[in-house]
Amino acid sequence: MTSFFFSQQANSWQQMFRRSQSGGFFSRLFAWLMLGVLMVVGLLVVVTVLLLSWLLIPVLLYKKRRVMEKMRQAASAQRYQHAPGQGEIIEGVITEVKDDVRR
Repeated sequence: MTSFFFSQQANSWQQMFRRSQSGGFFSRLFAWLMLGVLMVVGLLVVVTVLLLSWLLIPVLLYKKRRVMEKMRQAASAQRYQHAPGQGEIIEGVITEVKDDVRR
């Protein structure tokens, strides 16, 4: 049943393709020219994006390094503001847990 449906569908597609092939020379030429123009435009877009990324990657890396260096300097400056031996105090409650295991 399904193979009959698929063969019937394939025959109808082949007939439709044959009808579309019967176009004139100028319609085929126009179609090929449009395909060529679209491929060239697509190639130009891809090359432009690629070159733009190659130009922007070093700039973004430089900015990221500057930000990291500023953060590192701020962290080292904050570390030296505290007197040596004086750490931050963590408050909490100590609970004693007794081990009731007998040996």
